[in-house]
Amino acid sequence: MPYTYNRFKGNGGFARVDIVVDEHGVEFAQKTYDPQPQLLQAVGDEHLKRRFIREVSYQTRVNHPNVVEIIEDFLTDDPPSFIMPLAECTLKDELTNDPTLGNNLHTALFDILAGLEFLHSRGFVHRDLKPANVLRFNDNGQYRYAISDFGLMSASNSDSSTLTGTNANGGTENYAAPELIGNFRRATAAADIYAFGAILHDIFGNGAQRVPYTELSIQGEIGTIVSKCTKRLSIRRYKNVAALRDDLYQVLDTAEVSFTSSNEEVVVNLLKSKNHLTDEEWDSVFIQIEQNLTSEVGIDNIIAAISLEQIETLAENSPDLFNAMGMFFSESIMGNSFGFDYCDVLASKAELFYSSGDIGLKSQIAIALLYLGTSHNRWYVERKVVAMMGTGISSELAERIQIELEVQGIDFTGEIHHLCRSIGTDRNFLHPTLRALV
Repeated sequence: MPYTYNRFKGNGGFARVDIVVDEHGVEFAQKTYDPQPQLLQAVGDEHLKRRFIREVSYQTRVNHPNVVEIIEDFLTDDPPSFIMPLAECTLKDELTNDPTLGNNLHTALFDILAGLEFLHSRGFVHRDLKPANVLRFNDNGQYRYAISDFGLMSASNSDSSTLTGTNANGGTENYAAPELIGNFRRATAAADIYAFGAILHDIFGNGAQRVPYTELSIQGEIGTIVSKCTKRLSIRRYKNVAALRDDLYQVLDTAEVSFTSSNEEVVVNLLKSKNHLTDEEWDSVFIQIEQNLTSEVGIDNIIAAISLEQIETLAENSPDLFNAMGMFFSESIMGNSFGFDYCDVLASKAELFYSSGDIGLKSQIAIALLYLGTSHNRWYVERKVVAMMGTGISSELAERIQIELEVQGIDFTGEIHHLCRSIGTDRNFLHPTLRALV
């Protein structure tokens, strides 16, 4: 499709950005290879251009709503370029206007985590996560944030040191992990988690200055998360995005908890106070769940308090209790309504139950997430359903899911059609046994 130049937008280390218009008058952003002079002198045009083309090729293959889409590329042109959607602003722009992000705080943070988790699940490390590389889009009145600028995402061993030496690599000091000092070859997913902690410091640090490449510290519960994200030793940071998301939600969730009984409050506080419970303590948790269900009282408070680490511990040490808890978990989702942020937290917990559960639990979790994703229009959750009901599952699991769908009277066709429209796929993702039901 032809595009017409409209106006200049800005320059980065490797490229310039222009606003262009297509034949229908729709505006897009065009990013064109245009490296800074010091980069050209230090690395050379041929090497930089090859790198630019490679990075665009990677990003083109990443399909996720919280990662900026490449609509079209012109990599054989000289200079090469690509087209992407036009954002309203960057997170950096937004933080300049309102350091607290106001009503957009939760959306921004959890969208960034969703994008990061997807990249990490595909073996990518961004390496240069910062507010300037997070774009805000307006989807029919609803804000969505997406990670952009993959200039460092797949930096190879051969060029990392050279780019670092130019001091123009984009690995911005205020967001770069200590292990990246002078050597981008050491970057792992933990480097992106460090950068996210630095973004939290931007938002909650009240403008406090910071020393680059060090552990960051601020007051309050959020300070505990910032500190764990930015530990000097990467092995001491959050081991993955899911664990970080779980803690962040607990801190940001300001809704007042209404306990159904004093005993429930004791159990919830127990779960929140320690990651490793004794057998007797787990007994008290399950007894409270049974009491709530017998009294026809929900168990949402207990489910919310259980951490990912506690779920993992149950899976390792008490398979029977693990499967029982997973069943309670899936039942607590069906028919209920949750906030967007909490949907993501539930989905991370559901993945643990699915990955280590028996075939009965796997089927229940897959169905519960299908309900959660389609009833809440949550892309993050719906994409996990694709794996849980996809062509990669066993025929035995597909048949068990089919039985559960029929017994529970679920409108599988309607929910799958909704999911396909929502995330832009078709029913061919389903295992053949399940596809035949649609």
